[in-house]
Amino acid sequence: MALRELTYTLLRRDFSIELDIPVDSLCPAIPNRVNYICWIEDLMSNDTNKPIRGIDMNKNWTMVATDINDRSISYATKNVARNHLEQTISVVKSTPSQIFPDILFNDNEQTYDFCMCNPPFYEDEQDIQDSLEAKEAEPSAVCRGTSNEIITTGGEVQFVKRIIDESRQRLAKIRWYTSMVGKKSSLDSITAYFKEHKILNYTLMTLRQGKTNRWAVAWSFGDEHASWASLQHVSNKMVKLSAPATALSFITQSASEHTAMDRTKELLDQLSIHYEVSDSQPGREAERGSIVIHARAKGNTWSRSARRALARAAKDPEFGGGETTSVASTVSTSKADVMGVDLRVLPGAEGEQMVEMTWTVGQDRDLFESFFLHFRNRFRVQPDKQQD
Repeated sequence: MALRELTYTLLRRDFSIELDIPVDSLCPAIPNRVNYICWIEDLMSNDTNKPIRGIDMNKNWTMVATDINDRSISYATKNVARNHLEQTISVVKSTPSQIFPDILFNDNEQTYDFCMCNPPFYEDEQDIQDSLEAKEAEPSAVCRGTSNEIITTGGEVQFVKRIIDESRQRLAKIRWYTSMVGKKSSLDSITAYFKEHKILNYTLMTLRQGKTNRWAVAWSFGDEHASWASLQHVSNKMVKLSAPATALSFITQSASEHTAMDRTKELLDQLSIHYEVSDSQPGREAERGSIVIHARAKGNTWSRSARRALARAAKDPEFGGGETTSVASTVSTSKADVMGVDLRVLPGAEGEQMVEMTWTVGQDRDLFESFFLHFRNRFRVQPDKQQD
């Protein structure tokens, strides 16, 4: 009961939410759930200009909550009404055979920004007992919950695999698929399943609050990659399980952050790559690495042939060679960005700066890596010594 009262108190004090949870149901630990939501917000941070629509609190988010249990649906509906959130949260009944009910996609144009899930962790009662016996210390809270909340065939690994299987049918209907994970050992099987199905756009996180660790996984079939902010939650111990790195960096002898930033803008201008500069911490005193250059390329302007064509076009605007025409068309008229990166300058050793490039948009990893290598090599060459 103490955990339940703490949950009620925290929700009331910090979020002005009044909640009623059945006494025999799971009571969520608020701190790591907030961590989970903040991580999802970081995933969404590549696009901050539109309202977010999710499945299961940013004031611009709307949510759809699903459950298979009639009583849970009833309590959830009453909790939504109690807090006057009917315009923000919808409650939908799902079935044991389908994680994402078809009713969510009756409108062919309907898409969602993310889904979130706290799956049943255990396979059976013995699995629960084995987990308790494996703990070095007494659990800080007794696990209470209905059987459908804590037990599922195959445990959480099989449940997350079901989400993955259904996501392969829904694809880009949901921008980011996510789930919590209760056992770190489950990450091995889940990431292996990603690789088995050639899902390489995924990321992991440790939800660390107090004595209890939880983990989270997210994956996407779109061309958008995890933001720099969300990648900061990947611990060194999980790197071996992670997808190929989307953040690459190099050290430069630039005298200051300002000098390195100017050099970055200069190179982007030379390659006809559009960019915008923003502060990732607006309203705060500027910190190292808080200034971000968001660059978007309409085409490959850094290949040797593209750079030569652009150079000829710059010297002779009337030049109409096929190569130049092709490159200019790719750069100026393409509607979609073929690649996007965020660039930051971070502190290195004395007299050095670290330039970090995070891949944010695109499906061609070879293109991203070729751009990084070109950018790194050009960055280190003095401007008056550059050659094609």
